[in-house]
Amino acid sequence: METKGTLIGDIAKTLNISQRTVRYYEELGLIAADRSNGGYRIFSDAQVERLRIILSLKEIGMPLEEIKQLLQVRQHGVTGCEAAPKVVEYLKETAGKLKNTIDKYQATVKELEAVINIMENCKACNSKPEEAVCEKCVDVRTDHHVPPLMKTLL
Repeated sequence: METKGTLIGDIAKTLNISQRTVRYYEELGLIAADRSNGGYRIFSDAQVERLRIILSLKEIGMPLEEIKQLLQVRQHGVTGCEAAPKVVEYLKETAGKLKNTIDKYQATVKELEAVINIMENCKACNSKPEEAVCEKCVDVRTDHHVPPLMKTLL
């Protein structure tokens, strides 16, 4: 009797990843597979969903080691009341790190947008780009609020 589930090739195709990636995550203990009578890896729906979550966390920059810790933190408690505080603490810490990263990205986006706005005015400029000339022009047009990125570009 064959085990019901999803084959590794189907998962890889559906999630747009390589079969090697799926095997690697299995080697790390992030996901687990059963084996069919023929020896093929068969993943349950729960494991496929777990893999989706792993990929989502990886996509936002969370290292695999942190993902592994997050997925295993619940297993360290014997009872729910023993495990819950550890899970909550870890999730709060993770959320704090993500918020910090989001703040950094938002600041970078804001600076990029400011530089884009400044550079839009340069489209009509016929002067030769020279640091002294451009810096003076940008300084005047921005009321002395030249973003650091713009200073680097000058």
